[in-house]
Amino acid sequence: MFETKFIRIIAACINSRRAMKRIFIIFCLPIAALFFSCSTDIDLYADYQEKPVIYGVLDSNADTNFIKITRTFFVQQDAYQVAANPDSSNYPGKLDVRLIEFCNGDSIREIILDTITIHNKEQGVFYAPHQKLYYTTERLGMNTKKDKYSYRLRVVLPNRVLTTQAKMVGSSSFDVQSLGLNFSKEYFGTRRSFLFRPATNAGIYHVTIAFTFLEQRTPDADSVPKTMYWDKGYYLEGDLANSMDEGCYVFKYRPEEFYAHLAEFVGGDTVSGVRRLLTDYPTEVIIEAAGENLRQYIYLNDPANGIAAGDNEFSLIDDGYGVFSSRMIVRHYVRLGGETVPDLLAMTNWGFKFIGGPPR
Repeated sequence: MFETKFIRIIAACINSRRAMKRIFIIFCLPIAALFFSCSTDIDLYADYQEKPVIYGVLDSNADTNFIKITRTFFVQQDAYQVAANPDSSNYPGKLDVRLIEFCNGDSIREIILDTITIHNKEQGVFYAPHQKLYYTTERLGMNTKKDKYSYRLRVVLPNRVLTTQAKMVGSSSFDVQSLGLNFSKEYFGTRRSFLFRPATNAGIYHVTIAFTFLEQRTPDADSVPKTMYWDKGYYLEGDLANSMDEGCYVFKYRPEEFYAHLAEFVGGDTVSGVRRLLTDYPTEVIIEAAGENLRQYIYLNDPANGIAAGDNEFSLIDDGYGVFSSRMIVRHYVRLGGETVPDLLAMTNWGFKFIGGPPR
């Protein structure tokens, strides 16, 4: 199943050694102070203050929205061993967590979040496979031309009340505009354009092209769906807005790169008898729009932008760590344009056959 780029980023921040390093820096700061201070009366615990760690990305199209709420912790022993203990990261019991919904700036309702334990978290630095999350099945508001929604997260912690806010991303007008992708060999060396309509309140977009076919290894075997995901990367809202086409945003692609990715995906397979069956709509364009908060969070966590890995000043949560933002995804099946299908069929070593019909 396709997992969106922004969700992988959040999961990586929860699981990764970089996340552990950020927390571990907090452990080390009081100890470092000991070595650089002239005083011999320093209490190592005095400078430490527990801070919340929050990751939440709201989606108005989702049936269920989840928010992860944990805390930093101080250890004198091996931090990795302590991180494997749920009690080190979780607040005791159940916190009072709610979303306050705003429409056009007016507060209209409060949604109280419940807790749920998931049992399939992958192994990482922190405890697994069980994880406590806060969630709601209430449908969140979707932006329209008239109404714009935002949500304030309110968390009652043992020592204070934390609040942070995010504008909802997207609306029903956020969608694909182009009808197809053209990978015809006649366009090798050129850049083709694909158009989509903007999402309200988006700060960054991520684009993926998914190419699906049915693979049949022998004449008597069942056909199995195979999907190649071509990650087209991130596009900043500001950059897209500077080069619009007929009121739409544009991302570019090179036809020859499609074949390079496909060759790697099928492994140059020349096994006799392999058939790869194409439908009328084998290609899906997946565009994920995310809010400005998440754009900043991705930028500040990218070492290429000059922010050192482990820098604990990156957070967008007031007096805490993490990010609270919003996203929306559009997925649209499109045709292969021009001579793309004949070009694929002509590559006999890959065994492509056209069968028509809707996407599987």
